[in-house]
Amino acid sequence: MVLQIAITFAVVVNSISIIKQRIDLMNRETGLAESELIAFNVNPFGENYDLEHNFKADIELLRNTPGVIDAVITNMVPLSGSGSSSTVAATEDGAERDEDVGSGIFRGDSHMLNTFGSKLASGRNFNTDDVTYTAEFVEPKVVMITQSLADRLYPDNNALGSQIYFWGTSATIVGIIETLAGPWPSSTQFMDNLILPSIRLSSFIKIAVRVEKSQVSEFLGGVEKILLDRNSNRVITGIRTLKEIKRRSYSDDYAMTKILWTVVILLILITLLGIVGIVSFNVNQRIKQIGTRRALGARKIDIQRYFITENILITSIGLVVGTLIAISFSMYLAQTFNIPPIDWYYYPLGIVVMLIVGVVAVWVPAQKASNVSPAVATQSI
Repeated sequence: MVLQIAITFAVVVNSISIIKQRIDLMNRETGLAESELIAFNVNPFGENYDLEHNFKADIELLRNTPGVIDAVITNMVPLSGSGSSSTVAATEDGAERDEDVGSGIFRGDSHMLNTFGSKLASGRNFNTDDVTYTAEFVEPKVVMITQSLADRLYPDNNALGSQIYFWGTSATIVGIIETLAGPWPSSTQFMDNLILPSIRLSSFIKIAVRVEKSQVSEFLGGVEKILLDRNSNRVITGIRTLKEIKRRSYSDDYAMTKILWTVVILLILITLLGIVGIVSFNVNQRIKQIGTRRALGARKIDIQRYFITENILITSIGLVVGTLIAISFSMYLAQTFNIPPIDWYYYPLGIVVMLIVGVVAVWVPAQKASNVSPAVATQSI
């Protein structure tokens, strides 16, 4: 029983700590209007398809659609798990001195921030002259970066107006974005992102649309028709809300939390039933002893208190052993899988929970023991 309580405590405390970490990961601030965003792919086909003209016409049509707050053509969608990235540096020779960091590279125009729901911390947004429509790479003159990326590259808080180097070129930072999540939730550089004022003329593009919450369902069902009615020479695919995209990206985390909650509940139930079984067995083995105590004047509450106290002592020994196991297991997970160690407050909380479980488990057998008649002590005489 001591060993069962110890193992249960160690597993439960570590599991709940991991669950909390996963929930915090999934609920972290993204800087996005998550409940209002819809994204989809556009694949033009056919001869003489004027990419620039049709892209501009599509975006203008979408922005003027009732219920639409804003829309933008982009190369990647936040939380989608797919996109472009590069190493960026604050100096031209930063990469050679290992001073570069990874960054997601968004492409879009001045409507990107409003579409995503992100806000500027300082500086300005792109203007019309900044944005280029091109099939080839054009060296940008200006960029916007996230505050997270600015903090990593420019610790002296001098990012705005500075040059940033990437892809063998450089650009001036004109805006700092408060928060903008990238496509890869599991990356340590999830919040380190850069926006280029560029629309890539390609046969495969992504469009992000921000819609009023009340119009999301209606827009999901009608956006394909809206675009194909204007020009049928393209295929519209992957129409999803950002909530759905996010859930797919975090599917492993959702699955892990469900599995761990199942393990926690089952272990607690098994331990509770184990305590009930062992205490019930002890009660049956001590019937005459209990009857003798009752004959000598012990009250029902005294018998109940005896078994509850005994169980608390046994549980406490198990919890001491379990705490040592939990700490060792936490250290192993931290070193092997780079999981943050358990916060100290999980241990006292876990101890309180397990003590309550122990008292609940022993209550029914203790109640049964207290109902033993004093006459039982004289039955074998």
